Amino acid sequence: MRILGRVFTAILAVVAIGLVSWFIYARITDATLVVFRTGSMSPTMPQGAVAVTHPVSAQEIEIGDVVTVRRSDSELPVTHRVVEVRPAPDEAPPESRELILQGDANAMADATPYVVTNARKTAIAVPYLGRAIMLIQGRAVMGLLVIALGGLVTWAFWPRNPEEANPT
Repeated sequence: MRILGRVFTAILAVVAIGLVSWFIYARITDATLVVFRTGSMSPTMPQGAVAVTHPVSAQEIEIGDVVTVRRSDSELPVTHRVVEVRPAPDEAPPESRELILQGDANAMADATPYVVTNARKTAIAVPYLGRAIMLIQGRAVMGLLVIALGGLVTWAFWPRNPEEANPT
């Protein structure tokens, strides 16, 4: 039982260090995570993948980049590959550009171009990690995690029998 406790504690420590490291990195670089809920970027970024994105100005975007931009008709953003970059229309701000995007699994480019002044560029994507993130966000799993954490805290601080604590 003692070995199992040490292994569990080591796993918790690694997870905690990883989360703290991610939060520090995200704070410093303004990085965010994007979870792919559809297969439009398959096979390079399949459904359930998670990507690390960083902010970029429209002038930095090049053909072939995978970017996340806001849709004009929805609150949900879209993450697709840039297949064409054009100058922005006259009514757009001067630092804007017009992007034609297309999902890797899609036969055609998106129906409407995106006029952007900035976007989020994908730095790296990890297949299937997003499924774990989506699973953890579910009510049942979140409830189980809260109960498990409460049990762990209770176990850690529960008074022990002095004879068990100091075997001779």
